[in-house]
Amino acid sequence: MKLNVALSMNPYSTEAIDFIGDLRGETPELLDELAIDGEAYYSGVTAKLLDEREINNRDIVKIVLLETVLILVLLYALTRSVKMSIYMMGTILLSYLSALGLGIFLVDVLFGFEALSSRVPVYAFIFLVALGIDYNIILASRFIEERKAHKVKDALEIAIRNTGGVISSAGVILAATFAALTTMPIADLFVFGFIVAVGILIDTFLVRGMLLPALILFFEKDQEPVAVQRK
Repeated sequence: MKLNVALSMNPYSTEAIDFIGDLRGETPELLDELAIDGEAYYSGVTAKLLDEREINNRDIVKIVLLETVLILVLLYALTRSVKMSIYMMGTILLSYLSALGLGIFLVDVLFGFEALSSRVPVYAFIFLVALGIDYNIILASRFIEERKAHKVKDALEIAIRNTGGVISSAGVILAATFAALTTMPIADLFVFGFIVAVGILIDTFLVRGMLLPALILFFEKDQEPVAVQRK
């Protein structure tokens, strides 16, 4: 038996998607109460959007875990330091969450986008992590190189002074490139480009300019000279 039902709300709205999700979850109990031996399936644009949201919510967990573990392994192979690998990766994840939250807030306030496609957070995570880790590696590699001949503070100052211009220039150019997507008439591309552009700027000037150097300065300590006692 097929029933055609029209929702009294906007079928593309979050409210409609949540309603179909709740209805789908309550369907087995409704069938039992009506003594109907069978199953119920939902179709239409709202059900399709619900399926997409559930799949994307599931996939982003897998992607975040897998990508985080793989990048941590690569960072450890580069730095030979567990703690440096952890806070380098931690700044990337913090940068992504900040960009996502700020981006969603700004596109709502400035452009009136009340809802966000479930695909955008997944795509934004992949791009922001892949691009942001490059800047981390540039700074950390130079710090490790200078650390062999200087104290932590001096090595960090040299690393920032020699890589800051390159990272800042690359970040501005890359942010402008993704910001060009905001000229597209497609809502998903507009929001994606805006969030990634904001994330790159956060990553370039706040994370790489202040947060990561502060963490390095706090956690990396100069080795105390060992006094040799002569007999």
